[in-house]
Order: sequence, then C-alpha cells, then structure tokens
Amino acid sequence: MPQHGREATLLPPDHNQGRQPDGTAFMCPYCEAVLPNPGAAQCDSCLRPLPQKGAPTLRVMFPTGELKVSVGQHLVLGRDAGQSPVASTFTQYDNVSRRHSTVWLDPSGTAWVRDEGSTNGTFVNGERLPRGVEAPLRNGDQLRLAADVTGTVQLN
Repeated sequence: MPQHGREATLLPPDHNQGRQPDGTAFMCPYCEAVLPNPGAAQCDSCLRPLPQKGAPTLRVMFPTGELKVSVGQHLVLGRDAGQSPVASTFTQYDNVSRRHSTVWLDPSGTAWVRDEGSTNGTFVNGERLPRGVEAPLRNGDQLRLAADVTGTVQLN
C-alpha cells in the first residue's frame, strides 16, 4: 500500500535514490528529508534515529484524511497550520480548536492522546479527556475532536 501524507512524496523520474517502484520516496519523519537509504538507522540530515521496519505505527483515519505517527513523533491536531502540520485535515470544522490535542507513539509502542485545552473537548470512545490529561489509545478506539470529527485508531 503506498504511503500518503507528509511522510511520502513523489520524486521526478530521474531521481532513483530512496524511491519505491511506485515513485514514492522515503522521508525522515522528523525533518522530512528524502532518505537515500531507507534502511538506515539514522537520518543523514537531522541525525535522529529512524523507526526500523517492524516498528509500530499509529494511524488515525478521519473522514478528511489519514494521519500517521511513527515511534517518537508527537503530532498536534488542530486547525492552525502554524501549530499543526495536518491542519488541512480539520480546517472545515470550526469547532476544532487551533491547537486541539496531541497524539504520539512512545518507544514501547503505546499510543497516547492529550487534550491541549481545547474548547470543545477531546474524546476517546465517548469519554471526554480532562485538559492536559494523557490517555492511552488502543487499536479500534474512536478518537473524537469536538462534536463531529471522529477518527478510528489503528496500530500496526
């Protein structure tokens, strides 16, 4: 299955390094540099360790897009492009805060969410999270931002 979102990019046909047969490049999940050697242990640009094959990935499937988080990444969910690299996923929802919540995957492979003081709340399986409280996410959980933006959690 091809990668989508900020983790993948298409390269010109004459650029072969770091490219899958379908034209998708491997990118560093931290600095987004194209990786000439996708199997490397660390990024040549930012020198951060790279998730290895078999490392878990957190995916949250929202109606407006799929978000993907690798081990060690923190992803802010919200409408403000200055604070959330995935703001376009939420811009049509006025009730989602500019900096609504953060999701991440810790080194043990546990997924987490924290409400960042949103106006209309962050919910896991219908339960509202108190402001600033971290809650684990499990495969199949429903993550809802405000009243009408619900995503399904997938861990693989």
